Amino acid sequence: MKRLRIMAFVLMLVSVMVVSCKKQEEEPSPQELYYDLIRVKADLANSSVRGLYDPAVFDELGKEILDGNVTGTDCYYRLKKIFSSFHVAHVNIGKTGSEKIDNMALPMVFYNFGNEYHISSAVKKYKKYLGWKIVEMNGISINEAIDKVAQFRSYETEVAKKYFLEHNIPYNDYKYAGLLDENEKLRLKLESPDGKTEELKLKFIDVRKAKFNKFQPLKENECLPHFVTEKYDIKPCPEKRTLYIPINSCMEREDYPVSEWFEDIIKELDKGSYDTLVFDLRYNPGGTMFTYGLPEKYKDVLDKYNIALVANGRTFSASTWFMESILTVCPDAKIFGEETGEAIFNYTGVRNEELKALKCKIIFPMYLDEISPLTNLKKRTSEYYRGIMPDVEVQEDFEVFMQGEDAIYNAIYNYFN
Repeated sequence: MKRLRIMAFVLMLVSVMVVSCKKQEEEPSPQELYYDLIRVKADLANSSVRGLYDPAVFDELGKEILDGNVTGTDCYYRLKKIFSSFHVAHVNIGKTGSEKIDNMALPMVFYNFGNEYHISSAVKKYKKYLGWKIVEMNGISINEAIDKVAQFRSYETEVAKKYFLEHNIPYNDYKYAGLLDENEKLRLKLESPDGKTEELKLKFIDVRKAKFNKFQPLKENECLPHFVTEKYDIKPCPEKRTLYIPINSCMEREDYPVSEWFEDIIKELDKGSYDTLVFDLRYNPGGTMFTYGLPEKYKDVLDKYNIALVANGRTFSASTWFMESILTVCPDAKIFGEETGEAIFNYTGVRNEELKALKCKIIFPMYLDEISPLTNLKKRTSEYYRGIMPDVEVQEDFEVFMQGEDAIYNAIYNYFN
């Protein structure tokens, strides 16, 4: 018996040592962190944002690292905050998502309707709250909470901040934003569609293992922009004499070449069932400029129709170049929605750099493009770049969505009719 107790003690001691060693291996040394920081400084100093790059900020962080006062996670969030201050969407840093902590997020997802935030999907436990509006987060207004989250996000225009909460934000983002309570839970004050209020304390879960239930409007409508479509598609709506073209990505599909897609758009228009053509880019984060020459090729056909472009703070990068290509060929086209999340001219030619100690990648641009012929789109302030501004400002509306309609599409229909 005594021998068994000794063996058990030895096994326990070995287990503790293994766990301890593993933790030590996971936490990078100050020298390893400092090496990553040097690489970041070298990349930025040779990038197209070198005019915004202040080495003093990084030198201060480097000193704290070498003094042993900064952990790997601390360093990562310090860099995120510095990058955010550039207000350039193509300067970014992100975890690879390989560790469990990077996949710990909330058991629900939010959606932005104008200036309101509603629960759009949730695990079974919180299914009853689908559609409820978020009033407060950890005792502060939802707009204050967004500002706290945005300090760790790269963005160019103010409107882009509104959509950050739509992502599966990791636990550490909320923690470093100071939005968790003493028990490391997120407190939400919610309001139901009939005005009832309730407060929840949410625990973070591994979203890779979770099954989410999606919120649906009371009345379905296949022409809503919230349908699932792979990169780009065609959605006819002859009853409103409108052809909707959702473009959720500026990346070419292997199964559906862009040239063929544009040909199909023209063939559909030739049926004579439409007066208006809508290019919807409100969910488009960018990609590459993939429609070179196509608007010009079909200018004679496009000129026969009312053309609307839909954009908002989710519209980034190459999607703004697509908008410009349409506006150049069809100057009478109208923009509906909000200011885009990124400027029409931008820092491009992005490169990736892996930071091994921090287990993440940084993205930085090598070129500054300011070649747009549409000079009226080149607007910026001293601190923020400005995106493409709408001709008709209109936002999504929850009540309209519940009726199976879309406030922006309704605005387009009313404008041209």
